[in-house]
Amino acid sequence: MNWDDLKIFLAVAREGSARAAAHKLGVHHSTVTRRIEALESTQNVRLFDRLPSGYALAIAGEELLQAVTRIEDEINGIELHILGQDAHLKGDIRVTLPDAMATDLLMPDLVRFMDAYPEVNLEILISYGLFSLTKREADVAIRITENPPEHLVGRKVACYHCATYASQGYLETHNLPAETTNAHWIGWDSPTPYPDWVRKSEFPDIPIRGRVNHPVAQLAAAKAGFGVARIPCFLGDPEPALQRVPPGESAPCQDVWLLTHKDLISTVRIQTFMNFMADAFHKKLPLLEGREVNE
Repeated sequence: MNWDDLKIFLAVAREGSARAAAHKLGVHHSTVTRRIEALESTQNVRLFDRLPSGYALAIAGEELLQAVTRIEDEINGIELHILGQDAHLKGDIRVTLPDAMATDLLMPDLVRFMDAYPEVNLEILISYGLFSLTKREADVAIRITENPPEHLVGRKVACYHCATYASQGYLETHNLPAETTNAHWIGWDSPTPYPDWVRKSEFPDIPIRGRVNHPVAQLAAAKAGFGVARIPCFLGDPEPALQRVPPGESAPCQDVWLLTHKDLISTVRIQTFMNFMADAFHKKLPLLEGREVNE
């Protein structure tokens, strides 16, 4: 029994199918099925029940999963401890962050960091989910969250504000804010016409019509005249095709955290990157907090 086989076993156990595990591991699905069959044959035990819906752990597989998970945690802990001793400003940094923050806010700062530290290589991973920093899926996470995981360390670098925006044409056609009869909000995920965020807005009587569950797509929809949008000020204020709907006040929306694993915080390149990005966020606070339109 070798670690490579156990990694394939873990992927199948977690993903529930050979194809999904193969995609995660970057191998062909036939390789996964062959290695699982070989592992079961070598150990003379059935680890998975093959179902129409995928792979389900058998009793022996559940026991093996517990043991292999402990081994994986120990190996990851050793790797993180070794990485934490790195005192040189070189090497890779895997950074995960939401796409809107990468494309519309931080990309110039990421480029400046690469220029300032030519021996450090940034790998940008776009995601709204929290990659596992413990398993080295990422080294640093820039996350929009009110409650960062307790096993991670870092700092809150901002609280971005949101405001209500519409295109100039939409404002003129619907005579906002004087008349709201024919106007409508662009919804997010809620199926109800008056979710909580609408009721708390300056236009609680405007219903939702249509839903767009992504901030960049919301921005495009508002520009095209889809409706009135509640979006982050760092997206809406720089956009010449949009205007804040009067009275145009912004309000706090979400906290932004800069996070890493506790065993990596002593790594010089991680420290340097986190300090660099914290400074970048500090310089962008007027934009993030919706104050740049008034300064």
